[in-house]
Amino acid sequence: MPLSSTQLERAFATVEEKGWSRLTLADLAAALELTLVDLRALIDSKYDLISALSRHVDVAVLEECASIDANDSPRDRLFEVMMARFDALTPYRDALGMMAFSARSDLRLAAMTHKHLQRSMGWMLEAAGLGEGGLRGKFRQNGLTVVYIRASMAWLKDGSEDLSATMKALDQALEDAERWANSVENGSLSGLFGGADGIGGAGGSGPFAGFGGFGGFAGFGNRPVGDADADFGAGTGAETDAKPGPAAPANLDKS
Repeated sequence: MPLSSTQLERAFATVEEKGWSRLTLADLAAALELTLVDLRALIDSKYDLISALSRHVDVAVLEECASIDANDSPRDRLFEVMMARFDALTPYRDALGMMAFSARSDLRLAAMTHKHLQRSMGWMLEAAGLGEGGLRGKFRQNGLTVVYIRASMAWLKDGSEDLSATMKALDQALEDAERWANSVENGSLSGLFGGADGIGGAGGSGPFAGFGGFGGFAGFGNRPVGDADADFGAGTGAETDAKPGPAAPANLDKS
């Protein structure tokens, strides 16, 4: 039985209060008004909060974007989907920022959030009608993860009610992706997400170098939705539960 929306909010409020590294299962049980026995029936460890939140947000975005306009461009569809994700994540933003910092020294946290972020990006591609299987699909997930991380760095600091700074950063990240694609292959976002061998391999240059090649976006093209076949950075340094500064990574969310 998954944690409810209310339970997730209470759990992440406790993360924000206690800090990730100091958070205990007893803290979570108290916040959720459960006994340890009841909590054990729900989760294996505090790390399960990552998968629970990822699944919860994925579902919220899929519901929000269920009627996405198939006639919109791939870039517009991705923009809509990713902004829906940031909207859904907003109640958890402060806690996620702290967890992003903690992931620099907590390798398990870093690994789990990376795993679930990648998985969530696959669902986001599906929500945008741009899903793809196999290696191409994995490259697409990698490419969208780059866009997401860039935008989430702005999102963590965005104090505006309309998330205008986040929208600007997301639009810029998508524009940069499109420009990078066009420098290799003469096309619009169809170049970004279209192209046989891809854009810049792992050894290439440009904003997406090192992420398996932006060629993973191959095939996005301008196909209608029905035609498609489909969270925290690890770093080094001392762990801290302080809120991140301007340069904190924001690879947030992933079971």
